[in-house]
Amino acid sequence: MPSAYLRGRGTSLGGLRPKCTVLDDDGRLSIGKFPSVQDQRAVTKGEVLALRLAKRAGINAADARLVDSDRVAVALIHRFDRTERGRIMYISAATMLGVDTTMPGEHSYTEIVDAIRAHGSAAQVDIDELFRRIAFSILITNVDDHLLNHGFLHVHHGQWQLAPAFDINPFPDRVRELKTWISEETGPAASIEALMSVAAYFRVDDERARQIVHEVEASVGRWREEGKQLGMSDAELDQFTDAFEHEERAVAQKLGEG
Repeated sequence: MPSAYLRGRGTSLGGLRPKCTVLDDDGRLSIGKFPSVQDQRAVTKGEVLALRLAKRAGINAADARLVDSDRVAVALIHRFDRTERGRIMYISAATMLGVDTTMPGEHSYTEIVDAIRAHGSAAQVDIDELFRRIAFSILITNVDDHLLNHGFLHVHHGQWQLAPAFDINPFPDRVRELKTWISEETGPAASIEALMSVAAYFRVDDERARQIVHEVEASVGRWREEGKQLGMSDAELDQFTDAFEHEERAVAQKLGEG
């Protein structure tokens, strides 16, 4: 199948970003994400950049890299639910919470915390990780964090663990509001203040919460350097400036100084 077809040229895909399943050079099953003809910025590069920054920030994130397809950058994301021994059972956070995503309604990270406490194989480890992921989403303006973009892998005897982070994207052109609220009280606010307000609910003490936010901010602060290592041009990086450079970064930096 021609790669031009996969990129959506001459098809009726519209704004949908084409994907395909491929074997990478190491023989691992991966998802190839192609740019859309309607993209106004280097979206595939932005996703790989975000996943690499997430790893720098101490987050268990899906392996990702860029490959060239007829001079088009394709994001190759490793399938973490596949191993040499076969498939690992995976469910989304929506399934874990019993939520019908076709129906309107607001849901929160505190609900995910409750689910982890009920079904997690290493509950507090995953809750700490979730806190870190929320900080990261706030600081890179990942505001498409709906319940289908969080998931769990089965461990044993009905117990689950957080799946590696995936579908993390910086959105410089979006209103800075989270799809999954931090809590019912905070609403959609994508703010470090809102995250710190639920630290006790996550059973993360204040000192540890500040440390996590500081570590995440320090990693996010390297976004231009990491982007250049990926081969992104200054013009491509400039397209993402508003996603990475904003007042919440200053708030996070101040917390780290305290």
